[in-house]
Amino acid sequence: MPRELLAKDEDEIRKGPPEVYVSLRDLVSLQYEARGFSFLPKYAVQSVLSGKHRSKLRGRGLDFDEVRKYIPGDDIRNIDWKVTARVGTTHTKEFTEEKERPVFFIVDQSTSMFFGTKVFLKSVIAAQLAAVGCWRTLEVGDRVGGLVFNDSQIDYIKPKRDRKSVQQFLSLLAKKNQELEAKKLSNTIQNSLNQGLKHANQVVTHDYLVVLISDLHSFNNETIKNIIRLRKRNDVIVAQVTDPGEDILSMDNLVITDGEFQTRIGKSRKLKADFHKDISTKKEQLLSGFKKYSIPYFQINTLNPAVKQLRELLAGKRIKTK
Repeated sequence: MPRELLAKDEDEIRKGPPEVYVSLRDLVSLQYEARGFSFLPKYAVQSVLSGKHRSKLRGRGLDFDEVRKYIPGDDIRNIDWKVTARVGTTHTKEFTEEKERPVFFIVDQSTSMFFGTKVFLKSVIAAQLAAVGCWRTLEVGDRVGGLVFNDSQIDYIKPKRDRKSVQQFLSLLAKKNQELEAKKLSNTIQNSLNQGLKHANQVVTHDYLVVLISDLHSFNNETIKNIIRLRKRNDVIVAQVTDPGEDILSMDNLVITDGEFQTRIGKSRKLKADFHKDISTKKEQLLSGFKKYSIPYFQINTLNPAVKQLRELLAGKRIKTK
């Protein structure tokens, strides 16, 4: 991206360190990291979800083009055995890729994402993951766009196939990220996650890949229904952003704050037991819902940059969570 397309004072806009807030410059620079992966199967490069999930992802399909003589190095799975038997020499089928596959990102920048206990905040990791996905989509020639939601607004960028549109989406994402603060909010949307998914159902038509990036803090049965509605004519992947500190009540004498008030959590066994029970129940509900409806799902944490974790997923490594 030419330097002149970025605001001259972009670095000055940042409200805090890069682990806490992202700038447009941060997200634009990730275009150089967007190599060698795909959210879909059947790409020339390996899919993030390949071999990890049994799902109904359609991926980018292939159209039959012609039958030609086999050349050493061709995929033996494409050998046309009928033609080979008829003419006496090995022939293979050749395919061309189908039409483009638009990608639509739904990115959570609500208050629950403004949390992190190790390296990055969840909101930063979500922004990084969306940015890398946008640049990768543009690189393979598909349209990309999406929506960003927080506690009070849902903003939408129509999918297009140009760098200016990607920058517009990333600029919106950086703006919403910079607006996050640890304070009590007014005029909030009731369950912004579900409202964001509802909005996506209104603007996404068919044959899209929809990537939801969220901590799923407000996940409930309606969330699953909204995702299923999206999946009727599209593919959906869910990336949950997690932080090891979300099990933080295992610590004693912990002081927590919402930016205005604070309280000390002592050694109350009942409080901790209730907290862990609530977390376990919610996690079980989430995982069982995704498994029941074959919704592709993976986790990404706040310990390392999103790009590094994507490459670990591609390599089949277990992502470090603590």
